[in-house]
Amino acid sequence: MVLSLPDDALSGEDPEKLGGNARSGDFPRSADVLARMRSENFPVAARVLPGGVRRHLHALYGYFRLVDYAGDEAPGNREALLNFLEHDLRRAYRGTARTPILRKLQATVAECGIPFDVAVKLIEANRQDQRVRRYADFDELRDYCALSANPVGASVLHVFGRAETGLVALSDWICTALQVLEHCQDIGEDYREGRIYLPEKDMARFGVVEEDLAAPRASTALRGLVKFEVDRARRMLRDGGVLVGELEGTARVAVAGYVAGGLATAAAFNAAGHDPLAAQVRPGKARTFLEWARLYVLGGTR
Repeated sequence: MVLSLPDDALSGEDPEKLGGNARSGDFPRSADVLARMRSENFPVAARVLPGGVRRHLHALYGYFRLVDYAGDEAPGNREALLNFLEHDLRRAYRGTARTPILRKLQATVAECGIPFDVAVKLIEANRQDQRVRRYADFDELRDYCALSANPVGASVLHVFGRAETGLVALSDWICTALQVLEHCQDIGEDYREGRIYLPEKDMARFGVVEEDLAAPRASTALRGLVKFEVDRARRMLRDGGVLVGELEGTARVAVAGYVAGGLATAAAFNAAGHDPLAAQVRPGKARTFLEWARLYVLGGTR
């Protein structure tokens, strides 16, 4: 089910100053967002984490998913939905948010000291998705990940009170790697939506053309390209994974879980012959747990 927004919420201007002539749009209900979290096995929802931490991480996840919905799935005027979300995010920082998910976020940003400039980057990334459909090289893609992925890790470190400059830099490596892996998982789906997150320079190097992304199975060239991107993401996870050793307690538990999920996803690509078109590539629970145990004990040493 969805929650209809008032007509004056979606014009791209401040809804508090409008006359009510914009058309309406829809957001999913909070319960549906949390159900999506459970279906995705969102790692920070682990029951071993204290209730207060889980509450903050659930609130963050709800916000992240809502922004992604507005930019990727919502029918109608997505730019207007994103504009509304930015206005409501500003209200959340004043304690006056209108949407239920952002009202839940209010306590989290206040108690954890998450800067507005960090949280709003997710909205900026989804705005970029409306106009940028291709990336020339990995540097361009990495700049996009700085908006779409890295703020997630920075926000989590704020929850644990460890958003120090050096640790955030390590988190950025992890989050960018996780985003690259997700892009590799979703190659076919993204292409059907008109988006390609594989850098054009890398595609040319491996002889991959756009039509390859629409096939029922990955070509030899595409499998080679996917392996290249997955291997790069794995190296980034190893380099950024030293962050685990800088953390203690529940922060170490949670961050080790993120890195473990990424390493298990890379292993799943290997098992699938680096072909994300023929079947969904998903990390196995056993491999994820083994990677988590190793990271937790060894501290993510290179």
